[in-house]
Amino acid sequence: MFAIRSFPGIWCLCLAALIPDYSRAQTEYPARPIRFIVPFTPGGISDTLVRLITDPLTRALGQQVVVDFRSGASGRVGLEIAAKSSADGYTIFLGAQGTPAVLPSLYRQLPYDPEKDFAPIVLLVRSRYLLLINPGVPANNLKELLSLLTSRPGQFSFASVGAGSTGHFAGEMLKRVAHVNIVHVPYKGDMPALTGLIGGETQLMFSLPVAPGPYIKSGRLRPLAIAAPHRSPLFPEVPTFEESGVPDFEVSTWFGMMTRAGAPPAIVARLNQEINRILRMEEVRARLTTLGMEPAGSSAGEFAEYIRAERTKWGKVIKDAGITAD
Repeated sequence: MFAIRSFPGIWCLCLAALIPDYSRAQTEYPARPIRFIVPFTPGGISDTLVRLITDPLTRALGQQVVVDFRSGASGRVGLEIAAKSSADGYTIFLGAQGTPAVLPSLYRQLPYDPEKDFAPIVLLVRSRYLLLINPGVPANNLKELLSLLTSRPGQFSFASVGAGSTGHFAGEMLKRVAHVNIVHVPYKGDMPALTGLIGGETQLMFSLPVAPGPYIKSGRLRPLAIAAPHRSPLFPEVPTFEESGVPDFEVSTWFGMMTRAGAPPAIVARLNQEINRILRMEEVRARLTTLGMEPAGSSAGEFAEYIRAERTKWGKVIKDAGITAD
């Protein structure tokens, strides 16, 4: 009888021995290398950003952070892989403005659910957009440009690096906010778009600050305003849109770190803490500034709210402009 009464207790002890100790696993994280999926091609600005982050992160965690480039379909290929990974915190990925915030409004079907499949970890950086014009355009500031565009509807065009790009959306937002009619001309990349603007094929363009820097300094392009809440350290003489009379006009490309939904909260918190610490390092901040990027940093919850706000903002612009990619 004694043995029978004790059996449930013995069974519970045996069962407990078979169940992993999750709290212990989290405190020992990471026990093996971490995979960092980058859904873009190597060699670009995302590559530089990832290398800048992963080296100190590897040292801090004591395990190698292995970068895995999985480009294709505007980031959808890499995110589909990330969505099918294990929710154990050993697969992280680089989220950008387009992948979790813009693509859901462009495509009716995606191979992942940006809200249900992914867990935000931390907002890494933002890079703000400059409004550039060809020097032949008779406008010395944003107010004069908008007046000119208003007086000559449909006679001016704006370049972008491609349909569905952030520069495209920025131009559409300007059309809606300023009530002007300008024609979109998509190019295949930064340099073709900048070359077209310099040559007078188009008259204005929204661009990240690094690529046009030499042309601005040589006078071949003129910056009128930056779509940011503050001036850029790279071009401190260029006013913001708000300073130029157009409030609440902010456009940026951003990158953040994310993981599979369901990852242990303690692991997400650990990664968030380490990345925020890295973003405060002087050498990291200095390097990011030279690349035209602003170190951000955030809590996981703040990053989640930011993604939702961006999805709503650009979803409205895309819907109002009738932009589709399907």
